[in-house]
Amino acid sequence: MPYNYNFYFMSLKSSISDFFKFDELKDNFIKLIEAKFELKKLEIQEKLENLITDLIVKIAVGIFLFLAFIMGNILLAVGLNILLDNSWYGFGIVFVMYLIISFIVFINRNALLDQVRKKVNEKVQSSGF
Repeated sequence: MPYNYNFYFMSLKSSISDFFKFDELKDNFIKLIEAKFELKKLEIQEKLENLITDLIVKIAVGIFLFLAFIMGNILLAVGLNILLDNSWYGFGIVFVMYLIISFIVFINRNALLDQVRKKVNEKVQSSGF
């Protein structure tokens, strides 16, 4: 009767597997990968929450600064009206002042765009996105 080498090999494989606990190692490795994936997901979620919170605060501050700017311009125009003793000259002067500023910005728009792009790239790279 021939000796069953297959049984011996399976028994040896089983005992080596039991000794090194490959199944347990495999399960632990899978759990480790899942935990790292979950950690990355939570880190990205935290960064996104911080980004959205900062954006909401900056938008709110921007709205209030814009309203203050508008009120300041109206105050300037009315003050010039009183100073010049006319009901329209102050608004005309403020209008021309902003027309000149708009023209200067329009002429230098490419340089301004390059500066804004550079700042945005720096912010994106420093935030890790």
